[in-house]
Amino acid sequence: MTPARGGDRTDRRHRCRVSASRVLSVLVIVGLGAGNVWWSPPAVAAGKAHGAHHPASSKPSLTLLAPPTVAGPSSPFTVRLGRAGEAPAAGLTLGITVYAPLSTPTAFSETLDGSPVGSVVARSPAVGWSTLTPDPNHENGVDLSLPVSAGGVTGAGTGPYTVDLHCSLGSCGGVYPVQLVLTDTASHTTSKLLTYLAYTDPSADNEPLRFALVVPLNLAPSPSGPDPEPAVTAPSLATLNALVEAISGPRSTVPLTVVPSPATLAALHAASGERARSALSSLVSLTAEPGRQTLCESFVPVNASSLGAAELAEQVRRGDQVLDAEAGLRPTCVTRGAWVSDTTLDVGALGALGALGYNDVVVPPSAVAGPSLATTPTRRFTLTGAPRAGSAVLSDPQLSSLLESTVHSEPAVAAGQLLAELEFDYTEAPNTPKPRGVVAAPPADWNADPTVVNDVLDGLQGNPMVKAVTLSTLFSDVPVGGSVGRFTQPPSRRPAAIIATTALSARALRTARAQWAGFAAAVSGSSAGTSVATGLDDLLLQSESAELTAAQQQAGLARFDSAFRSQLALLSVTSRQVRLTARAGNVPITVIKTAPYPVHAVLTVTSDKIAFSTGGAQVPNTECRTPVISDSAGRSSESTVCTFVHGTNAVYIQMRSRVSGDFRISVTLNSPRAGLELASGQLTVRSMSTSAAALALSVAAGVVLLGWWGRTLWRNRRTRRGAHRKKAAVDS
Repeated sequence: MTPARGGDRTDRRHRCRVSASRVLSVLVIVGLGAGNVWWSPPAVAAGKAHGAHHPASSKPSLTLLAPPTVAGPSSPFTVRLGRAGEAPAAGLTLGITVYAPLSTPTAFSETLDGSPVGSVVARSPAVGWSTLTPDPNHENGVDLSLPVSAGGVTGAGTGPYTVDLHCSLGSCGGVYPVQLVLTDTASHTTSKLLTYLAYTDPSADNEPLRFALVVPLNLAPSPSGPDPEPAVTAPSLATLNALVEAISGPRSTVPLTVVPSPATLAALHAASGERARSALSSLVSLTAEPGRQTLCESFVPVNASSLGAAELAEQVRRGDQVLDAEAGLRPTCVTRGAWVSDTTLDVGALGALGALGYNDVVVPPSAVAGPSLATTPTRRFTLTGAPRAGSAVLSDPQLSSLLESTVHSEPAVAAGQLLAELEFDYTEAPNTPKPRGVVAAPPADWNADPTVVNDVLDGLQGNPMVKAVTLSTLFSDVPVGGSVGRFTQPPSRRPAAIIATTALSARALRTARAQWAGFAAAVSGSSAGTSVATGLDDLLLQSESAELTAAQQQAGLARFDSAFRSQLALLSVTSRQVRLTARAGNVPITVIKTAPYPVHAVLTVTSDKIAFSTGGAQVPNTECRTPVISDSAGRSSESTVCTFVHGTNAVYIQMRSRVSGDFRISVTLNSPRAGLELASGQLTVRSMSTSAAALALSVAAGVVLLGWWGRTLWRNRRTRRGAHRKKAAVDS
């Protein structure tokens, strides 16, 4: 039975490659110590252009200059080889060994470390290197054009050797490992290299395998510090330009899907310098080339399952805003296209994406539950439990990893492995009547190797086994489920369980988003205020990037909070003491604004000892609307919507004291929406006034008191007179 394939395929291949690399490293060291190297590591570093200078060495080193082409009855097995070392070409020979076609994914994986598997099908005699056709583009390179004999039919080619596959007609199609050995006959040292011979059988009536290559285009975040913004530096610009160049020009006819990062576009747009402007122009021009699909996704790469629906919508909204604002860019923001994820999407995330227009998704094998498939996942399926209709396809992490820079292989070798894997996937299900498709979707923070991408696109042009398509074409061409060879691929699959992460908490994000919304409502009435609000929004969105560690995300959120509070500090209410000498009066509330933009806010004053009014001789507030007065539970308040445009702003409030003495009035400035408090203060009011009722009562009390005093004095005098009279009468 064919070994299982799917979710564990990448891990299995990775383990094979790592373990083999360690063994080979030990053997190289031992060989060097013995003075006889039987295997030498590639001489061309990953990411360097073909034809790079090799360090001088007395031992030969064999390199692959370009991936082989697909062979067939009318096309030879073509391969371009290079060599390094000081050994003279006259003393070098080349041996070619072809092994049986690979029949299982496991067998293919075992060859990725450079080790052939299976039985030998054909072996050439030693061919002198100096007798081979020189490569016109490489000083020490040669070109092989080997005829292939299959089913009794020998194809075209110039030799010097004919590869006989020893197969019967109709059974020759497949991917054959080919080991090339360069030998120095003087020192008997060798250099080995493994590549693949893909043979297409004309009797096989297969639909070409659809292959959608998704290319993220972004600048990496700053490598150090808490700053999550894309780093507009010379090295990052050089990497981005090299990648854009690799998929432009002659290769623009190969359909592929590009995902320009809106955060990168915003950073390039804001940056000064000719390099940044040139990179932006090249990126915009790329999206206009034929066969390109430009996806609209989030402002920064995010884990959709870790964000709430509202915050995910903000990411998409800001991303759309940046892409739509860039002149000449041709995104698919209206039709949306597919959402490409390298993490699991739960039911909530699928529902939120569906509400935003993303009905189709690309997810990795780890994002679906259940056993791995027996064959390569090449059909669409639906995700059970998703609240909206749509379909999904699985990306192939192994294909994606081969596109990245690596120290374990040359770019041409990696590109050849990727193409061979696609060609193997094609031969996995012979005579399949319906199209199948695979997707390579590197993560946004991939370590792109432009040379590998370049070679892959070259190998896709005119490939009879693999047809490059955009994601939208793949979703329209490839059916849901069905029979693939001897196996059936399911029409539906369940999302995998979400593993808890240490990402930003939903509560912290909701709080930060509410603060930003309130601030934006207060300052977005001018271009300067809108620019500041947008900058704060970008800081918040960047802190949610899946490219950041949990600690970096927390630092990014703290950076947003610091920038947000620094803006609030530019607005204040002056706290002071005022004296109210009459029963009623107009008291100025002073608002200080040092921000370079107008602020639209609601000014509210509240007190339980003051009554507010709008009548009488009130001083007009030309920057404020008519106030609204309310009384509740013995407290009186007045609210008015004002626009503060000056550095010092006085808003006059008409008030009437209920009592005399000292008391406080609370003053707050709130945003028009979201209830954000922008500033606050207090006024201490000293009331020196006396009311008419109190004065009348005081006068009446005085009159009564005076009358009482007069009556008392008059009575006392009468009493004393009577006493004197009685005494006089007694004395007489």
